[in-house]
Amino acid sequence: MDQDLHREDSLALARDLYARGRVNRRDFLTLCAMLGATAAGVGLGGRKAQAAGEITISNFGGDAVKAYTDAWTAPFTAATGTKVNIDGAGPLPGNIKKMVDEKNVIWDVSDGDGFYGLQLGPDYLEPIDYAVVDPKGYFDWNKFDLSAGNYVYSYVLAYDKTKLPEAPTSWADFFDLKKFPGKRTLWKWFMGMPEIFMLAAGKKPEEVYPIDMKLVVEMVKSLGDSLVLWDSGASSQQLFLDGEVVMGNIWNTRCSVLERDTKGRVAWTWNQQIVSPGAWCIPKGGKNLKLAQDFIASTQDPQKQIKLLEAMGNGPANPAAIPLLSPEQARLNPTSHLDVGVIRNEKWYAEHYDTELNAWLDAVAG
Repeated sequence: MDQDLHREDSLALARDLYARGRVNRRDFLTLCAMLGATAAGVGLGGRKAQAAGEITISNFGGDAVKAYTDAWTAPFTAATGTKVNIDGAGPLPGNIKKMVDEKNVIWDVSDGDGFYGLQLGPDYLEPIDYAVVDPKGYFDWNKFDLSAGNYVYSYVLAYDKTKLPEAPTSWADFFDLKKFPGKRTLWKWFMGMPEIFMLAAGKKPEEVYPIDMKLVVEMVKSLGDSLVLWDSGASSQQLFLDGEVVMGNIWNTRCSVLERDTKGRVAWTWNQQIVSPGAWCIPKGGKNLKLAQDFIASTQDPQKQIKLLEAMGNGPANPAAIPLLSPEQARLNPTSHLDVGVIRNEKWYAEHYDTELNAWLDAVAG
């Protein structure tokens, strides 16, 4: 749920940038391609490489089907002659389990959250071959036995400079209704939210997990009518554009756009950002295992990952990209500010997401 909404939000940002003339056609197609569609899916014709095999990549459908990446799939085809198909049926863990159980595996590589590998396990996923995929091409926290990172995003504290007496600097400030009056916003769908409650309660980064959901529920209720929920990146952005909220926990990819569109009225702090990895995985039983491993390896290219960062704020999953960034790129990159962030614990989400989601939904609905 988290990853598909984030990806569709990133695609919406790409279309907005193109419509405003902020990126040219070539860069737009490159950015779209990095998120999930063939060049043909965004209306681009062109030469087809002689196929030397064929693989299918699964993503989350909708806008993502229109846009994968000229930066990932087209170069892979050009380099290997392998045709890459896109299936937008939605690679949720349940869908992967179903096709493996039915011995009808049609996806060679699947997108998803970092915790998918931990949740599904070796009965449903092939191990990442780190003799093919460069193990040095990841951070420790987005490299797993059964999944490997593709890019990084984070949840940050954004705020409206004109509506507050001073800039908030921590999640404790988010819950201080007296010093920082006004409505504030959180995401409806749980991931990246409970960590801020633990930090606001005084927990150190190393003490955030395991999440105390009883504490989370109590603190949600303390916000009362001051809490407004967002359910998409576009809606989180609109809340700030309309002046409806004074601060909020939103995706970092929306912050740079808000900063631009409000001429600096809306800013954010990287302090206590919740750093979140997306990841590739390989459903067990696919017929193109070697090509799947090769494709994942090809997406580690730092320059391709930097291209996505430049336009949309998704951080490189490969730490080798960090020293290649300009000062402005680094300013906008979540993986350039890891020293002040909390890395989302994928093991905790793998073990607790299904059981704790309803507790969260009940709390924010009340």
